[in-house]
Formats: sequence, structure tokens, C-alpha cells
Amino acid sequence: MARQRGAQIDDLEWDEQRTTETTLRRLRPVDLPAPVGPDDALTNEDLASLYQTRHEPVHLDELLRRNDGLLHHVLKRFQYSDEPYDDLFQVARLGLLKAAQRYDPVKGNSFSTYAVAIVDGEIRHYLRDSLLIKQPRWARALYRRIQDAQADFYRQHLRSPSIAELSQAVNVKEEGVLEIIRIYGAMTLHSFDEPFGDSDVGPPDRSLVRSVRQETFSLPIEDRVMLYEALSNLSDLHKKIIYLLFFRDLTQQEVADEIGLTQRSVSREQTKALERLKAVLGRKIF
Repeated sequence: MARQRGAQIDDLEWDEQRTTETTLRRLRPVDLPAPVGPDDALTNEDLASLYQTRHEPVHLDELLRRNDGLLHHVLKRFQYSDEPYDDLFQVARLGLLKAAQRYDPVKGNSFSTYAVAIVDGEIRHYLRDSLLIKQPRWARALYRRIQDAQADFYRQHLRSPSIAELSQAVNVKEEGVLEIIRIYGAMTLHSFDEPFGDSDVGPPDRSLVRSVRQETFSLPIEDRVMLYEALSNLSDLHKKIIYLLFFRDLTQQEVADEIGLTQRSVSREQTKALERLKAVLGRKIF
């Protein structure tokens, strides 16, 4: 009798185990709870702290993954931009990476609040730099000269120069200096609520950019501006030949050696380039 009862108990236990296994087999994957990873319980602040102390990519990857939505939210502010969205998104991710590297919880801000500010600033710098690059080369060069002149004047006199003093320093009439400052100031001193696009900041009015005085062995600024604009109409080969011959003062043979042509070919291409420049300018410069 005892042996029979023991056999019945074994059968019940076997049936229960078999039923459990059958039920588990019938469960679809969606019915099973997702495994909890080591980072799921961590906050953004925790992940940033772990990344800064341990430098483990897994924590940075998780932080970036979690905050994709934050990046798209920030990018809505820049819908006016003509820049490709994918390019702006990559810039935004770079800003998020910088936020992860620099975040300091002691300052009292949440990571999300800090990241929004960093990402927004990163995108604005990118858009401003894009506009700067689109300005003519001569304008960028003149703006650097103006900046250098301001810095030199301040070191010598411990004050900022007037427009008249800047004009004398860079040998450009005051209206030309003001025009360059206006263009670059518009790209730098924009407000948070007044975004700008390509159509808001055009190229400077080159008719305002003229020399104050003639300098020996140097073209007046207005002729140099015309020359730079004319050079943009040349092919890459002709630009390089003109640059090496007339800006670096190399001989035709030295140019030939540098770009891999014969001296005769350089001479022939130089003639073509100068004829093209003459046609564009309407007069001979070289």
C-alpha cells in the first residue's frame, strides 16, 4: 500500500513538471519579460558619471541611445536651416558626447538640461561657421586682418581702436571696414529668438571695399578683390598654376616639377589661364 501511494505521488510530481514545461514552451517571446540589463536601472546622471570615471564605451553608448529623442527635439529649433538634417544630427550627437564628457552634477542641473544647452550651442556654432565658409575668400582674409589689427592695437594702446584707426591699419577705407564688420557681426551676434539662414547674410558689397593709399609692389584691395573673384572662374589646374607662378613666385620649371607637367605644358596652360582672367576682368593685371 505504501509503495502504491509513493508511486502515485511520483506520478503527480511528474505530471506537474511536464505541465509547467509544456506551458513554458507555448509561451511566445513577447509574453516573457525582457531581461534587465546592468544599465537599465541607471539614470542619465549615473551613466555620465560612470563614463567619466571608468571610460567604458558601454555607458557612453547607452547614454547616446537613450537621448536620441532629445537630439531630435533640439533640432526642431533649426528647421529654418538649409543644412541637411543628417549633418545637423551628427553635429548634435557630437554635442551630446561633449555633454557626457563635461557634465558636473555638483552644479545642480540635470543631465538633460545641461545636454540641451550644449547641443544647441554646438549646432549654432556649426551653422555660423557654415555661413563664414560660404563668404568669399577675400572677405575672410580681410576679416582676419581686421581682427589681427584690433588685437595688435589693443596690446600697444590698451584700448580698442576706432574705425578710423582700423582703416589706417588695414589700408581699407572706413566704409569697407564697416561693411566687413557688419557681415561678420550679423553672423556672430544673433539672438536665440532670431535665427538666420543663408538668405539672411549675403556676401559683402565689394564696391565699398577700397584702399586708403597706394602701397608699393601691392595691388589695391579693390583690384585684389576683383582678382580673387576672377580666379574662381578658372579650373583647378589653372588656379594652381597662377598661384604658384604669381603668388609663390616660382619659375615655370619649378611649377612643372611640383605638379608633374613639362615646362612647355605649364607655359601653354599659363597663357590659357591669363587669357581667361583677362576676359573675365576686362583688362590686364599680370
